[in-house]
Amino acid sequence: MFSLSFESNHRVLLAQFAGVLSSEDIKGSDKALAAFVARHGLARGILDFSSVQANALPRSFLAWRARLPQFLLGQERVIVAPQQEIYELARAYAAQQRDFGNLEGQIVRTLDDAYLALDLK
Repeated sequence: MFSLSFESNHRVLLAQFAGVLSSEDIKGSDKALAAFVARHGLARGILDFSSVQANALPRSFLAWRARLPQFLLGQERVIVAPQQEIYELARAYAAQQRDFGNLEGQIVRTLDDAYLALDLK
């Protein structure tokens, strides 16, 4: 399950995931991100996995997803991953994105750290 919220003054889109993280959650968020960009244009992004309780996301899915063009092309992105397993997946995903010519996202452990990374108060 995921939710999206947008802070328009700083143009930051927050995607928050909860429960069991699956490839269906990522596919659903991709569709929502595409609709957001079509309606509002580009924005910086935070992907918050703080409320994820279990991971059912195959590494092969992440490797495939990392090769695709980014929805928030050229925009800063921060991934919040307090759980060790999600943190390691996020680091591998960010490195793969970089290797395929996409902007590498920052990986942090807390939402407060994400706000700091984007210079938000």
